[in-house]
This record gives sequence, structure tokens and C-alpha cells, in this order.
Amino acid sequence: MKINFRNLSFVAASFALLYGVSGCNESTILGKGLIPPGDFVNGQDTTINGIVANNIYKYDSLFFNGYNFYEKALGSITTDPVFGKTHAFVFMQVGLPSSAFTFTGSGQTLDSVVLSLAYLGYKGDSTTAQTYRVYRMSEQGFRRDSNYAYNKPLQYNPGELLGTATVSPLSIRDSVSVYGTKESAQLRIKLSSAFGNDLLQQKSDGAFTNDSTFRAYLKGFALVPDTTSGANRNMLFFDMSGANTKLTVFYKNAVDDSLRATFGFGANSGHANFVARNYNGSEASRFINTGNTNGDSILFLQSTPGLYTNLLIPGLENFPNAVINKAELVITQITVGSGDMNNIFSEPARLMLTQYTGVGDTLKKVIDATVRGDDYFGGKKVVITNFGGVQVSQYSFNIGTFLQMLIKKQETNTGFRLQALRTSYADIDRVKAGGSNLSQYNIKLRIIYTKP
Repeated sequence: MKINFRNLSFVAASFALLYGVSGCNESTILGKGLIPPGDFVNGQDTTINGIVANNIYKYDSLFFNGYNFYEKALGSITTDPVFGKTHAFVFMQVGLPSSAFTFTGSGQTLDSVVLSLAYLGYKGDSTTAQTYRVYRMSEQGFRRDSNYAYNKPLQYNPGELLGTATVSPLSIRDSVSVYGTKESAQLRIKLSSAFGNDLLQQKSDGAFTNDSTFRAYLKGFALVPDTTSGANRNMLFFDMSGANTKLTVFYKNAVDDSLRATFGFGANSGHANFVARNYNGSEASRFINTGNTNGDSILFLQSTPGLYTNLLIPGLENFPNAVINKAELVITQITVGSGDMNNIFSEPARLMLTQYTGVGDTLKKVIDATVRGDDYFGGKKVVITNFGGVQVSQYSFNIGTFLQMLIKKQETNTGFRLQALRTSYADIDRVKAGGSNLSQYNIKLRIIYTKP
């Protein structure tokens, strides 16, 4: 689509030349339907390309890791050449079936003991298996809390391996039958007979008196993926509050067989995720925390907790006085095909744009999101066709109200943060997009305005 510039004043023309006015832009890249319908005789159309974008990786103190945030990631990704490695451990507790609990009858004999987690789904390759190990925790004071740092593993005893399972997402996606009862999809890890027999020996006036005495005896479980395999390419997700997140002891006594005791994940059970990102050797590693004053040519955006991008549009506050009909910030994915593994790892369904207040790293909503709502403001993934005829993801934000207020000196040009939409759980969605000064794929701000 040809973009024609009509009735452009000298001041507007000078501004446009400074930032690069595009006289011929593909509508697939900059968005169809941006120009308002009708005659629009005095309309001006300019594209600002001089946006400074810097990829940032730092600890995210707003990522809460416990309390009411029950969704957990478990797994290891070691095969992503673009974003590097991700490892996610799960730490969890279970509680007593009841206070002063005792196993039924006498002469109990263990059949098996199984730790299970309620399965929510996966991301990545559904066919690849990973190995998961369960260890006994040694963390003192582990409890239901919101303050566990996701980048620091809790303590467990690596010498006390309780169980191992090797599964793929395909192998655990279906319901299972337990003693003739169908239960929803879950990860099931059989624990050692030594551990199960030790449980059978505990008494109602000892470890089984109440949850406090029980957790002094069993501080919790650490679920640890195998991080050394070079073939890991998926992440599993679980609901800690689900009915099938539990420890089940299957046993018989002198009279009955097929008995079970369920130690469920309760309201006071501790839980946490340890998430480690390792970008060494990845493509992203060359573009993280560079401090490049001209910006990074490629953006690497990753779900929480991961990479985000700081954006600055120098001199935007000097845009000529005008009525802003629309201002659209456009982010376009770049790809080199299967080598980027975009067929395995998905792009975020939505990006989030917030504005720096000018005081440290504090953020606020962009005014457009407040006065016009999130749907108008934008950020949703849209699949478009790029210049080479390849389908890629694109995200756009409407910031016309912000720009109008900036021109009127009612806003400040303190920069923005661009990131994957924040989640309450660790995630692995990621997208590589055009950044500063990267040919036709660089991040752009297209402005449609009218002279007063």
C-alpha cells in the first residue's frame, strides 16, 4: 500500500526527515486500516524508526512464588538456540489426612507409595520424554508463603532420592485408573519402598499428631528435572491445589487389601518454583544488558520471569503541534525458519507495554490503556505475512492519547517497558523481533495526524 504525504508543513517535514519517513510501507508490516476512513484531506502519515530498544535481564521482584499462585512449571529446556536453557524445579508439601492419623487396622504391609501432581498441560515438544527425580527437602521453615525468590533453589538432600519417572507430555495427558476409579491427568512418580515403609511406622502421637509434627518429620518434596540431557524441549505445568496433587500410600492389613491413605496438598502446604534461565551460548546472549546507546537490533522477549525490552523514542516530545488521529507502535517477529525452533516454542499470545514514571524502575499504565481499555490499546498477537511471504507474529499498541498529551506537555517522554504479558507462573513463551535499525523489521511508530 502506498502512503502519500499531503500538506506536510516545514516543521513536520523536518521532524519526519530526522526519524525517517517511509513513503512506501507494506500494509502487512505496518497494519491495515490505520488511516481513518473518509476524505481525510489534511491527513499526514509518518513513520518513526529511530526507537532505541535495549534488552534487559534482571531479577523480577513482582513475580510471586507461593501463597495463592498454585500453577507450577516443571521441566528443562536445553535445545533452544535462540533463548538458551530454562530449568524449573518444584518444591511442595503435603498434609496429614487428619490429626492424630493412623493407618487402618494392624499388620500393615506396603503395596506402593505414589506422589502425584494434577496436570494442566505442556509447552514445547509433546513427544520428547524427560526424567524427573523426587528428593526429600531439608529447607528449614518451609511454609505457604509469597516471598520465595524464584531464582534461588530451596534446600533438599541430593543423597536421599525418593523416586524417579521418565515421561513425555503425550504419556500423561490422559486420565488414569486407580483401583478402578478414573482420575484426571496427572504426573505419577512411584517413591521408594523404604520411604513408604517408614511412613507406615509413624504413630498418631508422634509424627502424625498434627501438621506441625508431620512437617518436622517430612519437610517436603523437591521435584527436580534432569538438566544435563541435551534433548530436553518441553515444560510441564501443574496445579498444586488440584485434587490429584497428593501423596498416596497403597497398603493392606491383616484383614483388608486395596487400602489407601491420601496425604493431600492442603491450604497450609508450602509450594515454590525455582526457575533458572541460562543464556550462555544462545543468540540472545549477545543482545542482553548491552547498554547500547543506539539500541539493540534484535528484541528478545520472554515470558515471566525472563527478558524484557526498554524502549525510548528520543525527541518524541518535540513532535509538531497536531491532532493525533492514531499512533501505532508496531513490533514484528523476525525468523530464520526452523533453526529458530519457532515450530516448537510458541510466541506470547500478548505483549504488555507500560510506561516508566521517571522514578527508578517504577511503572504505570500507558494512558491509552486506562482511558480506552486494553482491547483498543492492543498487544495481542496477530499473524501477518512479511516481505518474504513468510507468516510471522506481529504486535501493535495504540498510543495516540499518550502522544497527544505529550505534545500538550501533559505527559513525559520517560520511556516504556515492553514485555510478554505477565503471568502468575513461570512460562516459556518467547519471540525474537526486530529492534533498533534493523531494515524493514525494526520496531516502528506510525503516526496519523491532522494539522490544526
